[in-house]
Amino acid sequence: MESQRTASAPPVWGGPPFLPDRVPALHEAPLAPATSTGVLDVPGAAALRGIGFGRRIALVAVHHVRVGSINYTGGAEKYIRATIAGLLAAGARVHVGYSGTSIYDDLLDAAPPDQLTVERTDWLDESLGGDSRLAAGTILNRRRWLRATQADTVFVVQQGGGTSFGASIVAAGSLGLRTVASFRQMPQPIPDGPSRWWLGLIPSPRLWIHRLRWQRRVPALFCDAMIFNARRVADMYSESLGRAAKCMRVIPNGEEVVWADRDYESLPRSMAMAGRVTGAKGADTLLEVFASLASDFPGLSLTYYGDGPLVPSLQTRAEALGLAMRVRFAGYVERRDDIFRGIDLCVHLSRRESMSNSVLEAMARGIPCVSTDVGGMPELVVDGQTGFLVSPGDVRAAASAVRRLLEDPALRRRLGRAARERIGAAFNSADTIGQTVRTILGERIRPHGDSNPGSRLEKPVS
Repeated sequence: MESQRTASAPPVWGGPPFLPDRVPALHEAPLAPATSTGVLDVPGAAALRGIGFGRRIALVAVHHVRVGSINYTGGAEKYIRATIAGLLAAGARVHVGYSGTSIYDDLLDAAPPDQLTVERTDWLDESLGGDSRLAAGTILNRRRWLRATQADTVFVVQQGGGTSFGASIVAAGSLGLRTVASFRQMPQPIPDGPSRWWLGLIPSPRLWIHRLRWQRRVPALFCDAMIFNARRVADMYSESLGRAAKCMRVIPNGEEVVWADRDYESLPRSMAMAGRVTGAKGADTLLEVFASLASDFPGLSLTYYGDGPLVPSLQTRAEALGLAMRVRFAGYVERRDDIFRGIDLCVHLSRRESMSNSVLEAMARGIPCVSTDVGGMPELVVDGQTGFLVSPGDVRAAASAVRRLLEDPALRRRLGRAARERIGAAFNSADTIGQTVRTILGERIRPHGDSNPGSRLEKPVS
């Protein structure tokens, strides 16, 4: 295991390694919270200051995002970095155990060395296997690691449809640590009928289906809180979580509003999507939508911001449609402002999505959006008020929505401004980061602006 900012790995914060009876010392002198500088700037930091003094958080995550020399970070990495910044602002110590590629180098440079430490564990390979099976040996290994960190709280960012870190969650809960899991994706569907047969004639027992269900349900029983970024997504998970569903929390993705003026009067010249160029993201549907509009709007172009397996076939399709000069594949662009500065319309046609960060970011900048009615998107985009929603795969409906925006500057202005106001009211980063940090720490989530320390809780209400 590779460890950064540790004399040896483990332990992380001192003390003998793997000492079972070691109890985190919560009475020690508190750390000064991390100074808000650059990458550690976090909205609402003042409201968090001091609530994490004396707390030690172990954060478990996976990032297989490196291709060649580029880190293709996305919404999960943005969420993790913001959460770490919030915990540091609260005065907590954080130790990260991650698999894959480090996304923490600049955070390590900015944070006090005794407040943030990072360790490469590589528990999960690119298939996200290695921790989802609840094997006794794996759970014991994770228990030893968690003891060595001397953490009092474990925060796990789930991947793989909500099952990737099952053994880590069971280990944390079995040690009596506060255990919080965050789910950023739609649940993987569990088949209803038998798909295995004996001798091709007799359906096999559905034991494998029950195993899949228990891989999701058992870890949930060890959680003090489970965070979902949309109510609709939480409802999908609750069907398989049983009584564990009582500790579910819905905290949406957040974004800071950009109040720069936008030109809604001029005819839009650029429609775009930002994200992986895949079938799941509806990249193929988007090209067909553009093709249906191209002859009526000769000044309009389409840009894909992102890479993915569909790029070659979409390039071939664009050439066949005679649109190669008007369809641009920009590749991965790290600076989000560089993406949205050149977008007049955001069209995001995912077939499967929990809550799109790219749509959220576009709305925060006042960009009119067309999205699909999947996952938690209806909680973000109010159809006809802050954007348009269409059914996934419906080229005609999506083209009709885009056409309305192209032809009506007053509609673009109304939806764009309403979208920006909605983000500021219901999805602003100060609130969402604050709620996430308080949930991790076991604090009662206070209404915005309430700074009464008497509302703090030592143990969560679950």
